[in-house]
Amino acid sequence: MINSEVLDRKRKSKRSPLVWLAPLQAVCAFTVLAAVSGGQILRAWVLAALVAAMSLPLMAGIEAGLFAVIIFEPFRGIVRRAQYLIVDYSPSDPVHLLTPLVTMFVLARLLRQYRFTVLNATPLAPVVSILTAIFVVQIFNPLQGGIVVGISGALLILVPVTWFYFGQFVTERFVQNTFRAIVFLGLIGSLWGTYQLVFGYPKFEQYWLNNVEFYDSVAVGHVTRAIGSFTSAEEWGRYISMGAVIAFGFTAGARTIAARVGWFCCGGALSAVLLLTGQRTAIFGLILGFLMLVLLGVRNARGLATRLTMLLLPVILIAVFVKPPSADDMWSKDEDETVSTLLSHAQRGTLDPTEEESLYVRLKIWRELVTEVIPYRPLGAGLGAGSLSALKYSDGPRLPNSDNFILVIAIACGIPAALLFMWILFRATQFGFRIARRSYSSIEKTTLCRIAASLLPVFVLNNIFGLTFSLYAVAPIGWLLIGWVSAEEERTRVEREEIA
Repeated sequence: MINSEVLDRKRKSKRSPLVWLAPLQAVCAFTVLAAVSGGQILRAWVLAALVAAMSLPLMAGIEAGLFAVIIFEPFRGIVRRAQYLIVDYSPSDPVHLLTPLVTMFVLARLLRQYRFTVLNATPLAPVVSILTAIFVVQIFNPLQGGIVVGISGALLILVPVTWFYFGQFVTERFVQNTFRAIVFLGLIGSLWGTYQLVFGYPKFEQYWLNNVEFYDSVAVGHVTRAIGSFTSAEEWGRYISMGAVIAFGFTAGARTIAARVGWFCCGGALSAVLLLTGQRTAIFGLILGFLMLVLLGVRNARGLATRLTMLLLPVILIAVFVKPPSADDMWSKDEDETVSTLLSHAQRGTLDPTEEESLYVRLKIWRELVTEVIPYRPLGAGLGAGSLSALKYSDGPRLPNSDNFILVIAIACGIPAALLFMWILFRATQFGFRIARRSYSSIEKTTLCRIAASLLPVFVLNNIFGLTFSLYAVAPIGWLLIGWVSAEEERTRVEREEIA
């Protein structure tokens, strides 16, 4: 009996190398074939390899799979542009399918582990689930011009919402590692943006820029703004603004002087680069996030008054003694004066935002949408309506770019969906402030809660004056934090009930 078991083990051990070698040989063969063939075959093989690389960590756990996506997202833009080294330009980019596929894999594992309790596990979960259901239904709305438009809209709006459900179950350590990764990935992506500013776009990126449609905002005066490793300048600005707030939050919570100096340098570097993006809303987001970080550490009225005075004094001095550059100053720059043009653009919009012509154009568009477009279809025109998807794949009316994600939700999914989204943002911010004001046994938990609470108002601002929750690298982080603060609120409620 024993001898037969030993023989069976020997036979299995002899077969096991062949089992592993067969897939490896197939991969090598397909790699050689793709390299020789080039073009579409090589691109498909590279994209498949990226999906596999992001999916493999999922074998270790849900958080590992999420972290792989977080690492990839800041580089989605440069991967997208690098593909034109081997293929010709086309309006459809299969690279945008990678993270949605991996996200669906992670969601499947989450549902397998927690079943459908994820739909009402925390205070915000039922409302988010209703909003998600509306998004799903709106994929099939015929008013948007076709199912392709709806699916394209789902990639921008629906896929990031799934990260709310992930946020309900991630650990404190995962949130801490995510915050750290955002800071360092923002720095790495900004190095490429600095290269673009100093030396200009490489040929493959210039080729993409010459062919891409509906991206007029990349031009500032006579120069082309940098976009780093991201898909757009707006995404770059929002991401490093978020990273700067996180870095300053870790500065305040650092235990050692060396750590404090290191995090402060990271925050300072990201803040300096933010000026070069020319993204004024992102600059205001950083200011708001820093303000929240400072004020959330206040314990009494005297401390509040002291910190407000310290914060307002430099603002008043700048407003009195610093004169913003004129609009002609930006247009007077030559094409090779990239840095000075972007700095002038950022200074003008930050120091005197009410004099910006773009602000009044934006307000005019908002009024038209609120008074004419949205009331005409109060239940929405489809998940892809009002987005680039509709411009590319639909023959319907061309709506102006609102640059306001709340209005995008209202156009696409109707007034009820927009109200639900605003309620979610408001309640999440409220929960964030609550958990930030609690006393914790560890300074690490206190720091994480304050950073999360400081970022939520930034997301609110940037969704009003931007499309933050449709940006590939930023939207998942926003929904993840909303899910996490909702879970923290639930844990607080349970603790209180146990004490009572």
